[in-house]
Formats: sequence, C-alpha cells, structure tokens
Amino acid sequence: MPTGSFGRDIYIPNSQIKNAANKDLVAVEITFWGDNSRKPEGKVIKILGSSTNSKNMIEALIFRENLSENFSSEAMQQTNAIIANSKIDYTNRKDLTNLSIITIDGADAKDLDDAVYVEKLENGNYKLIVAIADVSYYVKKDTVLDLEARNRGNSVYLVDRVLPMFPKEISNGICSLNEKEEKLTFSCEMEIDLKGKVVNYEVYKSVIKSVHRMTYKAVNGILDGDKDLINEYSDIYEMLKQMLELSKILRAKKHKRGSIDFELPELKVVLDKDEKVEKVYLKDRGEGEKIIEDFMIAANETVAERIYWLELASIYRTHEKPDREKIVKLNEILAKFGYKIPNFDNIHPKQFQEIIEMSRNKETSMLVHKTILTSLKQARYTVEDTGHFGLASSHYTHFTSPIRRYADLMVHRVLFSTIDNSIKPFKEADLDEIAQHISKTERVAMKAEDESVRIKLVEYMQKRVGEKLTVMVTGFAPRKVFFETDEHIECSWDVTTSSNYYVFDEENYCMVDRESDTVFNLGDKVEAVLERADLLTLEISVMPLKDIF
Repeated sequence: MPTGSFGRDIYIPNSQIKNAANKDLVAVEITFWGDNSRKPEGKVIKILGSSTNSKNMIEALIFRENLSENFSSEAMQQTNAIIANSKIDYTNRKDLTNLSIITIDGADAKDLDDAVYVEKLENGNYKLIVAIADVSYYVKKDTVLDLEARNRGNSVYLVDRVLPMFPKEISNGICSLNEKEEKLTFSCEMEIDLKGKVVNYEVYKSVIKSVHRMTYKAVNGILDGDKDLINEYSDIYEMLKQMLELSKILRAKKHKRGSIDFELPELKVVLDKDEKVEKVYLKDRGEGEKIIEDFMIAANETVAERIYWLELASIYRTHEKPDREKIVKLNEILAKFGYKIPNFDNIHPKQFQEIIEMSRNKETSMLVHKTILTSLKQARYTVEDTGHFGLASSHYTHFTSPIRRYADLMVHRVLFSTIDNSIKPFKEADLDEIAQHISKTERVAMKAEDESVRIKLVEYMQKRVGEKLTVMVTGFAPRKVFFETDEHIECSWDVTTSSNYYVFDEENYCMVDRESDTVFNLGDKVEAVLERADLLTLEISVMPLKDIF
C-alpha cells in the first residue's frame, strides 16, 4: 500500500519482494503502470524496516522527500579545504570585537547565524547592530558546495535530527557565531528613533566576537528579574533592558501599521535518550524570542528597502493578500465566535489583527488564530517586490539566516554587490529560477518537519489507547469531526463509525445527529475515548462519549 500520493495499490510479485516482511516499509520501482485490467506492478529496491517503528517511519519520510543528511565527497573535500585555509581577515571589514555583541537562541541550537548589539545614543535614539554569519565569504557561487546547498534550499529540522543545508563543519563550526570566537559577519547597523523609524543605516562586512551565547530562557529570566541570572550576566544587563525597550518600540510600530501577530505557541516534543516522547508542551514566546524576532524583521526590511531603491535584481520574501473566497468562508466560521471581517473586498491585515486582539486570552483564542492563519496564503520567494501582507510591510526579504536558508545567502551576495562595485549584478531570470526552487524546498521542509513530529506524537498516543481525554472541536469534514487534546495533539472521529446518523451542516458549520439533539459545534469541549493511533496513516482516532451515551 503506498504511503505517499500514488493513489493505487501496487502489486509486487514474490520474486521481487527481496526479504521484505509483512508491514515493512519499502521503496518500490514501478515496472508496469497498470491498465483497465491490471494493477500497477513494481519491485522492491530498498527495505526501510517495519512500519510499526517510528524511527523507520522517519527514515521513510526522508527517503520519500529526497532529503539527506549526507553530502557528496566533492562537497566534503571543499568543506575541508575551506576550514584548512580559513583565517580571520580584517581587510575591508569593521572591527566590532570590542562591542558586547551577543547571540540569543534556543538552548539546543548549534547553527548560530545572528548576533545583536544595542546602544542608547545621546540623542535618545537607539543603535541596533544585527550581525549575520558571512557564509558568502566561505561558500563561493556555483561551487559544488554552493550547488548542493541550492539544491537543498534550506536546513530541515526534524523532530529527532537536523538535515543541514551545509555540512556541520560549516553550519555548526566555522560560520556559527560561537561564544568568545572571532567570526566574519555581514552587519546591518541601524539608528532607530523613538517611533521605531530607521533614520540612518549602514551595511558592511565585519568581524565580531560574541561575549555570551545566551538562551531565550536565560534572557527571559533576566528580564523577569531573576537575581542570580542578573548577577551572572551583569556585564550585559543594561544592554538587555535597552534591547527590550527597542523591541517594544519596533513592535508598537508594526502593530500601528497593522502587522498580524499570531499568539500561537509552538508545539514542542521532547525526546528521551531512546528517542521516545518524554514530554509534549506548548512553548510560549517570551520577551527574548520577541526581541530577536523584532530585530531580525527590522534588518530584513532595511536590507530589502536598500536593494529595492537601488533597483537591483534580488530575491524578496513576499506574502500576497488572501483570496476573497477564503475570506468569505473565514467570515462564516468566525461568526460562530462572534467576530466578523468587514469590507473584505478591500482587505487589510489590520482587520485580522483586531480580531486576534479581541480573542486574546479566551479559551478558543488558539482556535481562532489557527483558523485565520489557514485562510492566509503561504509566503514565498519572488523576484517581484510585492510586499508582505502579514507583516504589513512594503519591502521584505530574508537576510538573517544564511546558514540555514539559501535565500538569505543569495541576498547577501546581492547586498555585497551594492558595496563592492567590481561584482556584477545578478540576472533576474537566474534569481527567479532560484526563488521558485527554494519556495518548493521550503514547503517540502515544512511538510517533513510537521510529519516527523506527528510520527512521534502518534507513537506517544499508542500507549494511551483506551484513555479518556478532554478534546476541543476544531473543524469538520463531510464525514469527520476534528479535535485537539489538552496537549494540543490533533485527533479525529469518523462519524460513519457511529450507530447514529450524523450530517455535516455546512451553513451552520456543525455536525448534527438527525435522530437526536446531539450537535458538535466549533470550540465545544467534550470527553472522548482514545480508540486508535496508527503510525502508517498517522491518524489518531477518538470516540466522543456523548455519542455513546
């Protein structure tokens, strides 16, 4: 049975099965595509292991999506040569090693590609320096290493491993802005006034030496008043307070123009030493996370504006307005919660922002925010600068993560051509081809990351079959009701398995039993029994108790 989108069963003769056992995951080469009288036929070319094992399911996912942890021998030879010949060259670079520049990342991050510094100026404005790993210095355009990175498009962060865009010797080593190490960077220095406006800026190559490898947890603790942490990091305490001040100024500016700020905590899955789920929790954004987000957006916008006004061919991060049909449908669903988007023929992100504000801190807020999010288009990479709807930004690009996103590496190269006149501008047609490709690889990565998490969650729920759960109704299909558990794990109920006769009422967006008064409405909380968790289909099935009794 295909696990992908092939859509039909494939017959494999006994002579072509190799040593595959029942329920094994296998890669198959099609030898006959089928006709009206015969199914497609194939032969096993790779055995990936039992489908009852989550690790094998992730290996199959990697194989199916044509992802890889490994690099070619040529790419590794080039990597080793880069490391062997590397030295910190200050030529045509600003020396920022005397500044208290820091990195702020998750505790488990190893590819540190951005560092930040803030200083309050005498005129009351703020100086913000966003220093980014100068990957383009080491990885030259169209080399084997560059072409492999381009093909990957981005790093992929699966639940149990990272599939990096560059070998770890580069991503976690020579380019990573590790604490107390001199590193080559590309910096965007901005002077920002009290209204959040960038009144002056400069982009330049630089050398930094991060004074601390900070974690979000530590920064949040310091800003929350943890005295032990404040004492430990007393040398940067005042700067962290200034960072918070500037972050709030930038956030207020974004809010005023209508930028959509979803309050959607990230679902985190923690694995133990045996790669089994140890804990599932929602990771909230603290002030540390918001500081970095606000500073990176400021740098990305500043770089995008520079490239735009210099009329250079480049790659932008664009986000289009949602389709009218989607907004009409969204309005029907939002009406269930008492919200409405007016004037959706002239849609503006501020209209979404206002609903998000109204729904904040309510029990159904996450459901409302997710519903709005799914109505929006997916951001992508383009050579046309059409702006970013969600951020309410006229010009936007990706500059801040060249270790893990190829788009950023290309933007670095374009940006450097604005400093060094000897570099030829890029051709728009070439950039367009790259933009389309990396938009696709990004979607593949997002799908793979989500699926890897789902695999582990299904395995986690298998041990709990038979348990009673509290679940919230989150959506409907003609024959299904979708729920979310208290741990925010998605599950569903196939209404055709019920002895009652349920019909999806599309107009009122609910599931109704025609023979009784039983109704399932969006946002309802009900008790349910966990019936099944299937690793092959990745479905988690429940049976609501109010249907049984």
